[in-house]
Amino acid sequence: MANITGTGIGSGLDINAIVKSLVDAQSAPKTAQLDRLKSQADAKISGVGQLQSALEAFQKAMKDLGKDTAFSALAALSSKPEQITVSASNNAVAGSYQVKVNQLASSSKVVTEGVAADTAFSGGSLTVSLGDDESFTVDIAEGASLLQVRDAINTQLKDKGITANIVNDPANPQAGSRLIFSSSVTGEGKDISVSGSNASLDQLKVDGSQQQQGSGAGYITKAQNAEFELDGLKLSSATNKVEGAVDGLTFELLPESVDKITTLTVGPNKEGLKESVQKFVDAYNQLIKVTDSLTKVSQGADGKTTNSGALVGDSSLRQLLNTVRKELTTSMDTGNGEIKILADLGIKTQNDGTLLIDQSKLDKIIEKSPESIGALFTGNEGLFKRLDDQVKIYTQAGGVLKERTESLQGTLSNISKQREAHERSMTALEARLYAQYNAMDNLVGQLTGTGNSLLASLEALTARNNKS
Repeated sequence: MANITGTGIGSGLDINAIVKSLVDAQSAPKTAQLDRLKSQADAKISGVGQLQSALEAFQKAMKDLGKDTAFSALAALSSKPEQITVSASNNAVAGSYQVKVNQLASSSKVVTEGVAADTAFSGGSLTVSLGDDESFTVDIAEGASLLQVRDAINTQLKDKGITANIVNDPANPQAGSRLIFSSSVTGEGKDISVSGSNASLDQLKVDGSQQQQGSGAGYITKAQNAEFELDGLKLSSATNKVEGAVDGLTFELLPESVDKITTLTVGPNKEGLKESVQKFVDAYNQLIKVTDSLTKVSQGADGKTTNSGALVGDSSLRQLLNTVRKELTTSMDTGNGEIKILADLGIKTQNDGTLLIDQSKLDKIIEKSPESIGALFTGNEGLFKRLDDQVKIYTQAGGVLKERTESLQGTLSNISKQREAHERSMTALEARLYAQYNAMDNLVGQLTGTGNSLLASLEALTARNNKS
């Protein structure tokens, strides 16, 4: 408001209190309206944010459950998971296998000869090879130190799984500094070799097929395959994660597995299927609980509304829920004519919109046709894909919820502009009122002064007349 005041000296009135009262009376309805609109917009923005988070959590749950093992009809178990871990896909066949690990797959580690700590290398390049199949070029600047060469290798080969570091022998500093190259790529034939483009850089050459001895260059650890026996059959793998040895099985050889026997068993995935179905139902029910809280209207004993959710009456949310519920009852071909929709698994919608599992019915389906459960939920035409297609319309960048948030933020901006205009209007009103009341105060003061002067003159005249 304007920094104007009234004295009230002429009239004796409290002009400041009068003007404040009049301005407040004029301002209050509009201020209350703007406060109410801002509160509603803030609540809706918060509600949209809660809905976005709930939908993204639902999408993540479906993505996690959409992985191969979640709805696999068969499950793989390891007798010693600290030695070998195992998982099964839908291609697996029930059975039991004994695995004896003779050696783990390892990667190459090589070391250069020592060079003087103050060596300045000529500009050029290093060629770092992984066996005969892959080679990478590292550009080296003129006058680079060994430290700078190391950093160039680590920077330029960071995506190739090759790193370098400097080592020194504290007991023999005259031996110079050496580079150790390490690879994360395992498997026979993946040994590191290094060569330089000139004599200066060739001081760092390494023949990865030669074992390091004394102060010479060579391999410290040679790249090798994992070697294991599957039911007595000798097999090998370039990595410790073994895929394809047994159709539908993936198992990982851990350090504790060497020279030990582990039994891998593939059998019905009854508990796994029940757990996966329950996780979907829990994720869906959590989404429904959030949407219910956002659209719920609470009433008091007198029937009057006491509290409303932030998105009560929101058409976008209503459309989303209708679409999602429709997908739950959409029929699809699972390869089993008896299993087409969720209800066929014993999953039904309750009055509050949440899902409930008839465990007895689900158990019968798992026993009779476990593969149909995965077919219903997963795949290109599965429930997860169809639900995600509908939900991402709302959650994706530029989606319905993003547009809604931007619209509400525009509403807040408009409310802010209205508030500024209202404050300017009230400032102008205050200035007019002060001008009017101050003018009245001055006039009253002048009239009072004139009246007092006339009264004094009359009193003086009366006094003279009395003397005469």
